[in-house]
Amino acid sequence: MILLIVYFMYNTNIISTYRYDLFKLTNIFNLPGSAILAWSLKFLLLYKPANILIVYLLQSYKPDSKDDKKEENDKQAGRFIGVLERLIMAILISIDQYSAVGLVLTAKSIARYDRISKDPAFSEYYLLGTLLSVLIAIGVSLTF
Repeated sequence: MILLIVYFMYNTNIISTYRYDLFKLTNIFNLPGSAILAWSLKFLLLYKPANILIVYLLQSYKPDSKDDKKEENDKQAGRFIGVLERLIMAILISIDQYSAVGLVLTAKSIARYDRISKDPAFSEYYLLGTLLSVLIAIGVSLTF
């Protein structure tokens, strides 16, 4: 299989194939290739690297868990919510809708209100994670 892939890649000009596909895509949406590249880079940075950075920075602030299975499900859902939050904020910042970023944060806080109001350790952890997520989204949005 590896030999077949190497043979295919050796006999095909892959770079020109991708350039042609990218050119077709930019013509369909009337976007410059640099904009597509910048948005792709934004989305990639806001996905996994941001998650890893936030988990690393919040390790020492993580509250003790009482239910390990529930915590594992919360962690996976929380990471996915964080990714969506950062992507939505990046889109809103790019179209100069800064006040709508507050709506994203409000919706996220309403969903966790019960746990935030009853568990002070979790509320601090949640606030730190949210603020780091916002800072990363703003930084990536303004950089690219």
